[in-house]
Amino acid sequence: MHFKFLIKNYFVIFLIGIIILSGCQTSTKDLKVSIIPKPVDLQRTETSFLINEKTTLSVGNELKTHTNFLLQEIEKCTSLQLTVTDAPTENFIVFLIDNNLKADNYHLNITNTHIKIEAGNYGGAVYALQSLKQLIKINNLEQTKSFIVPGLSIKDGPEFGWRGYMLDVSRHFHSVKEIKEVLDFMSELKLNRFHWHLSDDQGFRLEMKKFPKLNQIGSWRVDRNTTDENINAVWGRLPQQEGEVASYGGFYTREQVKELIAYGQERNIEILPEIDVPGHSQAIIASYPELACEKKKYYVATGAVRENNTLCPSNAYTYEFMQAVISEVAELFPIGYIHIGGDECNKSNWKKHAQCQNFIKKHNLKDEHGLQSYFIHELEKIVNANGKELIGWDEILDGGLAPNATVMSWRGEKGGIESAKMGHDVIMSPSSYQYLDFKQGQSDFEPNLGYAQTLLSKCYSYKVIPDTLTQQEAKYILGTQANLWSESISDWGKLTYMTFPRLFAVAENAWTSQKNKNWDNFTERLKPQFKVMEKQGLRFAKSVFNPWLHHQGNGKSIKIWFTSEISNPEIRYTLDGSEPSAKSNLFSDTLTIEKTAIVKAALFENDSRLGDVIEKEFFVHKAAGVPVKIVSETDETKSKINLNALTDLCYGQLLERGDTCWQRFDNTVEFELSFDKPTDIESVTIRSLRHTLQTLYAAYRIEVSVKDTDGFKQVGDSGYLNENIIQGRNLFSNTVNCPTKGVTILRVKVIKVKEIPENHVNEGKQAFMKLDEIIVL
Repeated sequence: MHFKFLIKNYFVIFLIGIIILSGCQTSTKDLKVSIIPKPVDLQRTETSFLINEKTTLSVGNELKTHTNFLLQEIEKCTSLQLTVTDAPTENFIVFLIDNNLKADNYHLNITNTHIKIEAGNYGGAVYALQSLKQLIKINNLEQTKSFIVPGLSIKDGPEFGWRGYMLDVSRHFHSVKEIKEVLDFMSELKLNRFHWHLSDDQGFRLEMKKFPKLNQIGSWRVDRNTTDENINAVWGRLPQQEGEVASYGGFYTREQVKELIAYGQERNIEILPEIDVPGHSQAIIASYPELACEKKKYYVATGAVRENNTLCPSNAYTYEFMQAVISEVAELFPIGYIHIGGDECNKSNWKKHAQCQNFIKKHNLKDEHGLQSYFIHELEKIVNANGKELIGWDEILDGGLAPNATVMSWRGEKGGIESAKMGHDVIMSPSSYQYLDFKQGQSDFEPNLGYAQTLLSKCYSYKVIPDTLTQQEAKYILGTQANLWSESISDWGKLTYMTFPRLFAVAENAWTSQKNKNWDNFTERLKPQFKVMEKQGLRFAKSVFNPWLHHQGNGKSIKIWFTSEISNPEIRYTLDGSEPSAKSNLFSDTLTIEKTAIVKAALFENDSRLGDVIEKEFFVHKAAGVPVKIVSETDETKSKINLNALTDLCYGQLLERGDTCWQRFDNTVEFELSFDKPTDIESVTIRSLRHTLQTLYAAYRIEVSVKDTDGFKQVGDSGYLNENIIQGRNLFSNTVNCPTKGVTILRVKVIKVKEIPENHVNEGKQAFMKLDEIIVL
């Protein structure tokens, strides 16, 4: 009897277990629908669907030729090889064409028995598939055999027809495999235009039949690359020297291009080629120097350049050359456009070239801007004759816009607005919103890549249609795109770090209507996407979920406070150097520190850390608030600086624009600090900036002296700081050990670079310094 009782109870427990497991499979409470870009309309239902080895795939007749692609994409995120059937009954995924839907629109319905996708065309089917893939990935991070997705109904379609991502492969060449990965992540975010920046000063990347030197010479440069992301030194790298072998680079063969075009087409992505002329053409003129105004030996640029990189627009051969190049490009790429660059054209050679000046007079051109406009007009005729339309950066407006040109507006929105008002098509890509090579967080806590700042929140805030355009003018805005210039992006990890998560914001700007966007909702949908990227092992920036650390010194103490890009952040911090946890102090108001402290902070949610830990040591040092005077500079220079800023405990940041902590000195300077009582010291640290493109160089030498009965004697000397004089953009902190007891008056001499060295970008010019604090410990 006891045995029967046990069997009966075990059977009841077994049934309860089945019910519980069944409920786990169909419960939707914890399932996420964090799709990016945000769909037009999404309705949840109280059900779910389980994709497993028994799930079948059905494809309508209009999509039959794409069956293998659909199968492969589902297999990529599930590892399941679905069986294809023409007569599904249950547990199936079906793709159909609905001719009543607009192109690239789709309906996605998920029930407990099937997933039904109806699309206006193949593009719509691809976008529906990407929404489904996101649902699978974010809800099945640990699953390997069956994959649950929430029941829902989506009606969706793009706001703009041009949704782009530009990659510069001239500065750093990327393999075919990596370009395919770019096309993959673009497709996952419903982007449809890959802008391929194939030529620039640093390399020509496309195989050319008629001009083989473009590949034999123009595709290779001497390797002066800096992969250390603490050193941003693209400007002023030593040019190639006579006898050096150019070994860094590569180019894409015609067959590889065709392979990538087909790969993109499968993902509903068109590839836009850019051959950048007449400026940014040093790789071209290194290959064919007869195309330049000045006849001399040219080399492919090793780093960024500013002059001697321009085609000669008064040379008839230049147009013959461009005719042949454009013809080959047009033959290879099926897209209806060719991008000819046209940006940042240095016209200094044209000004001093007699032939160009005679050409300007002969053709009644106003000036060198008119000469560039003439070149662009002639180039448009070539592009049009090859059955394509011309796209150029907004500098093609200078001197007069070519009749049928499309403008890609990067210098803000002004060029795009002007073009739209003239009736020209426009792609909006303003650098302050859409440049992905800019820093995306507080500069102290970001890799030293890029030269400006575009936060995720700013990127997301971009409104593609400017308010100043009428409804009719707005029709000329084709869409928007993000640009990744790769001067300092030397490898794949840096590429993905700078791309993500900002490409999510770009994608939503391009796909989702302005009225349907919401920052708080976007950041909530971003959190599950972060977990997916972590699982994929992708390097990406968590900067949006990092606190911003602010401070203000007063010469005695330092006030500390935190802010965040996200709303209502839970910021926890420590002041003793320990790692912050969910139990650490919760920030609510300004803190004050009166002694040296290592501040660490992070954002938390539900006891879990969201982003990275940010860390900074603040020195409340022995010279804090000590009066400073200059004993070596001119009165003129003295009047331009705030000496109190050198001991006020305010510390500058790397991106120094508007940062009043930094004080400028045009000459070597010697400071005198007077202590109110004898003070024992161990060291003196000088913090200085380097931004060699702007002729800003870090301290070259630091000498420390103290006053004794016989006058001043030297107690410390850094020697020449040669590492401070290489080119780039960095913040330096140089310490001179000088242990001395009973100091009353301290002198610190900061010696600057006398003259900018040979082979630097500003060779021979006078340098200046910026200092923020004299730290005495």
